[in-house]
Amino acid sequence: MKPAHRIFVSAENNPYCGWQTKLFYFSCFTRLDQQPTIIVHDSGKPWHQDFYDLARAGAKVRSAPNYARSVRDYYQPRNTAGTLLHAAEMCNPDELIVLCDPDMVFVSKPDFPDSLSGDFYSYMNYDSPEVVAAMRNFKVAESRLAKQKEELRCGVPYVIPAAHARSLGELWLQAVDAFPPRHWIDIMHAFGLAVLRLGLRVTRTDLVDSDEQPGARLKRSMIHYCYGDESWDKRNFVKEKQAREVWFPGINIKKGTIRGELLSQIVEARNFYASAGFDRGGKNVLKYRR
Repeated sequence: MKPAHRIFVSAENNPYCGWQTKLFYFSCFTRLDQQPTIIVHDSGKPWHQDFYDLARAGAKVRSAPNYARSVRDYYQPRNTAGTLLHAAEMCNPDELIVLCDPDMVFVSKPDFPDSLSGDFYSYMNYDSPEVVAAMRNFKVAESRLAKQKEELRCGVPYVIPAAHARSLGELWLQAVDAFPPRHWIDIMHAFGLAVLRLGLRVTRTDLVDSDEQPGARLKRSMIHYCYGDESWDKRNFVKEKQAREVWFPGINIKKGTIRGELLSQIVEARNFYASAGFDRGGKNVLKYRR
């Protein structure tokens, strides 16, 4: 990964995103030796304590408005497109924005492209009736979608040239609102429709292991723990009390597997934050050793 790639993560101001973002920061810092920028979207309340902890640990944490409220409803994934708008303001035109969700960790340094890209997600379907209706609402030519729909079956981590970030972010928000009603996956299809409106092409990558089969061997440089099962599921740690319990998995860890790597990093991160030290000026002086 070249220095021109700057990592951003989009987060809501709540305990569920708080612990995920702490894990993301730890993973990025220790595996990539890079400081990601965390964009926390406003909830009408002060930051959750986890974000103050991150700032004290040296993380770049920035506030942003809440983009989840549209004229029609409340749809949290809109904040991902909002994060891109703020990332665009923080980058030089020749830099590349790596846009991530908080429920991701790094295993090794990914070979991010130097062009617009997204990781392959097999469950995306641009032929579904909802996407076709949104395409028409958003005034995207069917012939253009037909030509590019396979490359657009992609999601986080997105790599977005900063020179295109603002225009893409603005169109992404508009594309999301073309979906009536909206489901969690629509933010991903909306990205593709925004790309089409800009006349861009996407390089599809294969950098991420998901936890759909948590016992599978690690193959890739990132993990997206978006599934879960009866033994461990991120959705079991939503509320404040539950979120504090996430740092103590209490289950066997099988090394070399997707779930094993994730839980190992959770334990490492717990120790990382517990032993953090600060000088009198508040600067993080923690020295991490794996």
